[in-house]
Formats: sequence, structure tokens, C-alpha cells
Amino acid sequence: MSKTIIKYIARFLLEAETPLFVGSGNSSLLKDALVQKDANGFPMIPGTSLTGVLRHSFSKLQTGKKFIEIFGDSKGGDMGTGSLVKISPALMMLDKQTVSEGLILDDKWEALKEQFDHLPVRQHVRITEKGVAEKNGLFDNEVIFKGTRFVFELELTDLTNDFQTEWKKLLEIVQSPDFRIGAGIRNGYGSLRVLKILDKKFDLCTELPDFLEFSPSFNATDWSKINDVNQPSDTSNASKNHFRLILTPDPFFIFGSGFGDDEVDKTPLEEEIVVYNESGISFSKQTLIPGSSLKGAIAHRVAFHCNKKKLAEGKPTKTGNANEAVVALFGKAGKDISDPSAGKVFINDIFLSSESVKNDKIFNHVAIDRFTGGAMEGALFSEKVSYINDESMKIDVFVEKTVSDEHMAVLEETLMDICRGLLPLGGMTTKGHGIFTGTLIINQKEIYSY
Repeated sequence: MSKTIIKYIARFLLEAETPLFVGSGNSSLLKDALVQKDANGFPMIPGTSLTGVLRHSFSKLQTGKKFIEIFGDSKGGDMGTGSLVKISPALMMLDKQTVSEGLILDDKWEALKEQFDHLPVRQHVRITEKGVAEKNGLFDNEVIFKGTRFVFELELTDLTNDFQTEWKKLLEIVQSPDFRIGAGIRNGYGSLRVLKILDKKFDLCTELPDFLEFSPSFNATDWSKINDVNQPSDTSNASKNHFRLILTPDPFFIFGSGFGDDEVDKTPLEEEIVVYNESGISFSKQTLIPGSSLKGAIAHRVAFHCNKKKLAEGKPTKTGNANEAVVALFGKAGKDISDPSAGKVFINDIFLSSESVKNDKIFNHVAIDRFTGGAMEGALFSEKVSYINDESMKIDVFVEKTVSDEHMAVLEETLMDICRGLLPLGGMTTKGHGIFTGTLIINQKEIYSY
């Protein structure tokens, strides 16, 4: 029998559908967590991050001998086997063709590097059931701009010419909506979309010259000559239940930035996104509704509905990590948690263009001294709020199908509260902002409409 050595090679052009947070483990005086960057100062995704997600996803589809053959087995100690899969880091596209590869000495990219030196910062605060910040619950982190593109290479060595099916599975995993990278993937981060794939197969016994002529440089790939990929959207994700809320605000809402401007003390949260065009990269500022803010409000209302049911049954109520519905849906973590678990609810960040939403409505507030009838000292402030030009906005919530029917029903009741206007979203809700009404659709079937 003639010997066969097959090399499968695929290069992926990815685009961040939501911001990414791939941490470097470092912090600064102003930021608690910084993203990983390459030698040129541009964001990157380490190959280890990609490998971990790919290996975990592949283990759900393929177990036993072939899984060990492909990804290796380190548990065998000295008798363990190495992986036949190699994954490069994902490097950033500086324009539609150029990759941040090697050490770049050209001053052409200095302005772009300066822009990526000042990445968006997301502030987080854990709120207790009493509506106040939890002790040590305030932190922030950098994120990579939505729309940023990356290129990485996946390689599989096949010594038996028996891995054709497994190779197709690996390509499908990368294109799956479940292929999310980095931290905070349940809080709106890490969703990637495959734009293009360069897929090659070489038989090293008969096509060695062709393999040697295949350039290892990403910059040698002409992406303009490769067809676009028709990647399925999250709405067709068979592994999750899809809840869609189509909402109309009544009429103002605000997800605060924590900062003011030259007109008011408090402004809506806006964040720039990356847009690739023929001249390179441009930036567009859009209004942001963070998935983490939506998730926090929904989690507290889930605890409420779970406890309401317990009270009716004469059982004790629980909050936070002690509430079974909250843990089942959103997981639990923390320094004092001995058995942490990952959440099963995914909510993407929502970006609204300047055509869809306006942030120019100003409200002035003043607290009145009831004795003098004048303004209290330091109690005068103003804010800008958002309102939608379009008829509605959409919120997509994805839930793993392993969640029990009981806890799914609690979540459904919570989402219906939003559609009824009973669960305000965002800030200043005690002043009438953030009330929405609308329709709840589950797996493309309308369930409730207000």
C-alpha cells in the first residue's frame, strides 16, 4: 500500500459581529483588564483561545478514538500523543487586504494604531437584590471594536486519508453561531462571522511542490478573489431556543455612559464600530445597549418570578446565587463559589445607528428644598436621553435547550413583563424612562403582543 500524507489547510476571514474581549492578563492605572495585542500594537486572538473553543465544540460532535487521534491525548504522560491540528493566532486586518503580520515599520499605519491604542472601555457593576452596588462589584475592561476583522489559519495533518468528514466538521464549527471567542460571551461579547474561507488540500506524496509553493504569509492571500460565505445567522441556531423581543419605547430611554458633555451632566452610551471600505478603515459612532445591562435586569426579574412561585407553595425565597432559576439560567461565579457554573443565556450587545436613534433630547432636573422652595445645593443636573426614529427595536435572547421547561417558563414570563411595560430597562427608570412595550416571539412563533 502506498503511503499517503494529506495536509488540509483553511484560512478564515472573520468579522466581529459584537465587541470582543480577549484578555492579556494585564491592567493599567485606568483600566482593570486590557485586551491582547500583537507586536505592532493591534488586537489579536491567541491561537490557544481558538484551539480551546474548537476542541471543546469538536468534542460534542466526535468522541473516542478519532477525537484523540486528531487533538491528541496529554493524559498519557510520556505515552501521550500530540495534536494533528495546528491553529495560528488570529491577526487583525488593517484594510481589506493587509494583515498585521510580522513587524510593521511602515508609518502608514500609525494613525490607525493610535485609534486602537484607545479602545472602548466597558464599565460593569454587580447590583444586589436591594438595587445597590455589590461590594467590590465595580470593574471595567477594554473591548475590541465591533466590525474588526481577523485572519487565522487552521491545519490538519491526515496520515490515513480518513479525516475528510472530520475536516468538514471543523470547518462547520468555525462557521457555527456557537463559535464565540474570549470572555463575556454571555454578556454580549465574542460573536464572530466568517466572511470568506480559503480551503486547500495537498497530498504531500504527489503534490509536494504545490504545497511548498503555498505561501505561509497571510498577506499573500488575495481575498478579493474568494467568494463570500453564506454563514447561517444566530436566528437559525439549532442548539438554542431563540427569544426575540420587538419593542417600542414609551418614549425615552437611557443606557448611561457615566459621563457628561459640554451641554449636560449625563449622556447615553455611544461606542464606535469599525467599517472596512476601499480606502481602509473608518469609524462610525453608534448608540449602544449593552447585553450585560439587559442580562442584569432580566436576571433580577427571573428571581422575582421564581420566588413568587415559591411563596405560593409555602417555600422559602432565595436571591442571587442561591436562587435556583438564576443559577440554572445565568450560572454562578465568584471567589466564594465552590461549584461555579456557566450561564445558558446569551444576549448580544445592540448597536443603533444615528438614523435609528437620536440622543439630543435634554431633561433638566432639580431637587427642591421644601422649606425654602428653592433648589437644594448640588441637586441641579441635566441629562440627554435616547428616542427611536424607527417604529421598534429588536432584542435577541438565546437559551441553550438543556434548560428545564420550568426555568424556561420563568424566563418567558420575565420577557413578557418587558413587553407589557412592567420591567423598565436602562437607567433613570424611577423617572419614567426605559419603559418598553411590544411583542415576544419564540422560535419564530409569536407568543405575546401588547
